[in-house]
Amino acid sequence: MERDERGLTLIEVLASITILSILGVIIWNVFLQGYKLSQRAVSKNSMIQETNLVITNLTRIHQKSTQYTLSNTGANCEITINYTKMDGTTQTEIYNNPQICFNFDITNSVTMPVNPKQNDVSLKITSSDKKNPSNNITINTMLYRIKAGGY
Repeated sequence: MERDERGLTLIEVLASITILSILGVIIWNVFLQGYKLSQRAVSKNSMIQETNLVITNLTRIHQKSTQYTLSNTGANCEITINYTKMDGTTQTEIYNNPQICFNFDITNSVTMPVNPKQNDVSLKITSSDKKNPSNNITINTMLYRIKAGGY
């Protein structure tokens, strides 16, 4: 008796399912890894923008105040600036972000309070993601005052 049946055997079906499952896992991992890298890039871009905003405000304070002090509040990941304006009034500004941890180091030998007429301040500001501290950026900057007078 000759059988002329067309179809797949159980072994062929199981082999096909196994191969498709392996390909599915590989493709899923590629997409998941791409998503994670995308989120990390978005976070890094946000940290750069926020740090540049802090630097811009610090430069403004350095150029328009008579003296100021900088301090890190490590527990809250914020930078606090107490400064005296040209008119003698004092103000406090706090830079913080719910997703970003700010930290700074003064890299030259400037002591607090900073007198902007006498000192330029070299800063290293580090921003890190609060959810993933290994995702961080560091920006080195110089706070300077435009000097009046001749050369």
